[in-house]
Amino acid sequence: MSVLGWASFLHVLAVVLWIGGVFFLDLILVPRLAGYVRAPDERARLLFSLFRVFFAWVWVAGLVLVVTGYGMVWVLGGLRALNGARWTMVVVGTLMVLLALYIYFGPYWRMGRALTRSDWEEAGRAAARVRLFSGMNLVLAVPAILAGVWSVFGL
Repeated sequence: MSVLGWASFLHVLAVVLWIGGVFFLDLILVPRLAGYVRAPDERARLLFSLFRVFFAWVWVAGLVLVVTGYGMVWVLGGLRALNGARWTMVVVGTLMVLLALYIYFGPYWRMGRALTRSDWEEAGRAAARVRLFSGMNLVLAVPAILAGVWSVFGL
């Protein structure tokens, strides 16, 4: 397989891990936790623990996405050589990475600080913000993935 083929494979794999993880956490696991873990302190600690592992994988996936994405742009001739679908992927993908950085260094860190103070109410609000902005990334993934399909297969 060519370098471009390997980069494309790693890029898609990173998308599946990141966006699949967001989908699972935001739409399946976290909404059901409230019904099973009633105590706010236990729920906040569990969510933070889940987010910690999730963000470790997001860092890996995000690094792979940035390196392979911009690497493929370079191999294809730079930003000026991109068609509309690839431009869409670059712009939306970059926004998604920036949003993930905001989530990590904003609400997620606030949640961690709230946990050290045993401020369960603030930890819960921060967790809700993590989910809100992660949900925005989930929505942004739709045009990014569509643009990827469009650039490979056309519409």
